[in-house]
Amino acid sequence: MATAKQKVAPPPADVSTWVAKARAQVEAEGAIKLTALGPPAVRALVADELRALGFEHTKTTLRKPIAEQLKQALSDGAFIPLKRAATHVAGASATEAKVAALALVRNGAAHLVLRGKEEVLVPASAGVLSRKELAAFAALAKLVSKAASAKNGLSLLRADLSEALAEALPPRLPPAAADARVEKQPGEGALSSLLSAVDATRDAQTGLSFVPSIVAHLRPSFTSDAAREALLTAANSGLLELRPEGGINRLSVEELSLCPPGPQGTRLSWARRTERVAR
Repeated sequence: MATAKQKVAPPPADVSTWVAKARAQVEAEGAIKLTALGPPAVRALVADELRALGFEHTKTTLRKPIAEQLKQALSDGAFIPLKRAATHVAGASATEAKVAALALVRNGAAHLVLRGKEEVLVPASAGVLSRKELAAFAALAKLVSKAASAKNGLSLLRADLSEALAEALPPRLPPAAADARVEKQPGEGALSSLLSAVDATRDAQTGLSFVPSIVAHLRPSFTSDAAREALLTAANSGLLELRPEGGINRLSVEELSLCPPGPQGTRLSWARRTERVAR
């Protein structure tokens, strides 16, 4: 028979209630201290339940997997400096966060880019240079460095540099233009007229044709809108390469209106044949 000083043991705690509470906190905050999982009698049980749900267990904390936290931050629009990756996650050391970030890069779930002097983690959907493009720019940088370091006044032609830059990084057509892509090429007559206009306006030195001149050459058979559409369709079909204007404010408002839209607000003002078509 229990004495007056003995206390009756409390009923078993409802573990599922503590699991639900802890899970909600981890989902919201990224991590929870083990001491916050509930009364001492249920903490181990709650921790086991959360581990079974995929959460990570450290000596002092239960957390969302670091990789998931980083991917969530990236999907929310964050660009994450590698050295400060731990500031974007909860319950992780700087070393753990860096290791997880580099694993995302290896797995193709993110990119690591150089911004200024800092290495930065960016989403996999971010536009980054390919290894081939980086190699092309590295070769171009050697050429520029040689000219810059010469003592005899050596320089480069602007036209040569502009062409080399365009070849190293061809412009991508904007999404709207890509969405409007058609599987077939323009009609044979329209295609022949377009390519003839490109050839007729081609600069012998650069091999480029000025888009407003192409549009003017196609009148009155083509309206301005039809000419732009034909240029985009030919480019998407691999017959032409369209390039943005290299200079600043060199085109008139009328000339700009004749050029198809390019990436990042540019206008595609130059065209180059990429394939010869038998006539």
